[in-house]
Amino acid sequence: MKNTFLMNKIHEDGGAALCVVTAEEWLDAVKENRSLPPEQRRYFISDCIEEGDTIDRMIIEVPYSEYRRWNSRHTVSERSRRAKKEFLHLSLDAAVPGSPTLALSDCLADSGSMETAVLDAVLIDELKIRLTAWKPWAAELLAHYLAGRKKSCTAVMAEKYGVSEQVIRKYKRQFEAFVKKFLAGVSF
Repeated sequence: MKNTFLMNKIHEDGGAALCVVTAEEWLDAVKENRSLPPEQRRYFISDCIEEGDTIDRMIIEVPYSEYRRWNSRHTVSERSRRAKKEFLHLSLDAAVPGSPTLALSDCLADSGSMETAVLDAVLIDELKIRLTAWKPWAAELLAHYLAGRKKSCTAVMAEKYGVSEQVIRKYKRQFEAFVKKFLAGVSF
């Protein structure tokens, strides 16, 4: 790695321009900075230029406002670089060790919430208990509804309980009203 130091030098005409200086001159300026108040200090940024296999690091004197912008970006990138070292990045398509057919994505949990699933199961269990205590046919009707047989269960239940389909439709309305009232009283 080659280091190049660029500092502002005052020319004979009174103007300042960036000039290449030696490492010793740059170190002297840095040492002098330590004893100066912030508004009189010289500020430097570092920039790396890659040319093939070689890297040329440029240390450049800049105004304070530019130094602040560079320092902000540089600090963020350094934090990110250090944080990146603490993690192992794996592809979701990578094979699970010991299993040539499974990928990491196959082992991830689904997007569902375990807590929600448990609360739903508890709620259904409590509803079954209340329905059984309310009417003998209500828990069976719940099982049909949960299985997606809301319409097709009318004839089955009418035959089982020895009543007309019209009576079962009346039961369904009573059942739905009961469930709505039950769910309205539930709070998490």
